[in-house]
Amino acid sequence: MADDNNLPPVHRYVGRIIHVMRKEKGMRQSELAALTGLKQPNLSRIENGLVVPRPSTLQKVAMALDVQVRDLLSEDKAREVEAKCGAMLSPRNAGQLFAGKLSPVPLFSTNSGYNAALDSSHQPAGKMELTLQLLPVNGRAFGVRVCDDSMQTAGGGALTFRPGEVLIFADRPTPQTGDLALVHTKTVTTFRRVAFEDAGERVRLSALNVRFPDQNFPKDDVLRMWKLVRHIQEF
Repeated sequence: MADDNNLPPVHRYVGRIIHVMRKEKGMRQSELAALTGLKQPNLSRIENGLVVPRPSTLQKVAMALDVQVRDLLSEDKAREVEAKCGAMLSPRNAGQLFAGKLSPVPLFSTNSGYNAALDSSHQPAGKMELTLQLLPVNGRAFGVRVCDDSMQTAGGGALTFRPGEVLIFADRPTPQTGDLALVHTKTVTTFRRVAFEDAGERVRLSALNVRFPDQNFPKDDVLRMWKLVRHIQEF
C-alpha cells in the first residue's frame, strides 16, 4: 500500500471511524489488533477516543482494513460516522472537526441507574466509561447510557430511547416544559419529559412508555435538571 502524503492533522475522532470501518468489514477487535500488532486494550482505547493514534499506527490500521490512511481521515467518512451516531455534521462543522475543535465529553456508567452518574454533591461524576469527542455544546456536558425502557415507545420511530443508547445532557439551557431532561430529585434520578405546572410550583415527569406512570414533585424537591442536547443511537 502506498504511503499517503500531506495528511490532515490526526485527532481523536479518527478512533470512531476505525471502529465503524472495522464493523463494516465484519472484523472483531481482537482480529484487527492481531493484524496490526497492537494490543487489544490499546486498540480499544484508540476506538473509544481515549488516545490519539500515531501516524505509524494509522498506517498499520489502514493496511489491515485494506484502505488508505486518508480514508480514515476523510471528511465524507466523518459525516457518515457522525450520522450513524445521531448527530449530522454540516460542512462548516466538518471543518471544525478536522481542525481539532472538538470537546471532550465524559460518559458516566449507569450500571446502577442514573443516580450512579452523580456524586454526593449532585454533580455529574461517578465511574467514567470513556471520553467522547463531540462537537461543542453549551454549558457543562456529560453523557450517560439509557438504563431502562421507560422512554422507549411501542412503535419505535424517531422519538424513542433504547437501553444502551447514549444521551448527552448539558446544564444550559435550562429545561422548559416539553423538554427531555435528566431530573434529580430528593427521591429519584430519572430521564423524563418535563412539564412545569401550578405556576411553576410543581414539576410533572412523563415517560414515553405508557406502562410507566407520571411522577409529580414540588419544585423544591427537584435538586438538579440537565437538558437532553444529543441522542447517539449507535455507538
